[in-house]
Amino acid sequence: MNHPPDTIPVLTDIVEDEPGAAPIDRTRLFLDELEAHLTIAIHEQADELVHNACREMEALLLEQVSDRLRAELPTLVARIIEEHFQGPERSH
Repeated sequence: MNHPPDTIPVLTDIVEDEPGAAPIDRTRLFLDELEAHLTIAIHEQADELVHNACREMEALLLEQVSDRLRAELPTLVARIIEEHFQGPERSH
């Protein structure tokens, strides 16, 4: 196709399916593309929601463990000190 370099080429011929070829179901192609796009978008959204939920659960568990350790640590330290200095098996 020859056209001057400053002009935009314009399609002037009508494009039809080849004679004898099976007709293309353009609606089916469109719906298949739409389905694929929706599937990807929904999967990405679900993946993001699951990752966010995991981070939130991890933060909550970390807070609970930290609170429990803070509550139990004084008793644990006191017990170990008492066992160390007053235990019967002290050999020092």
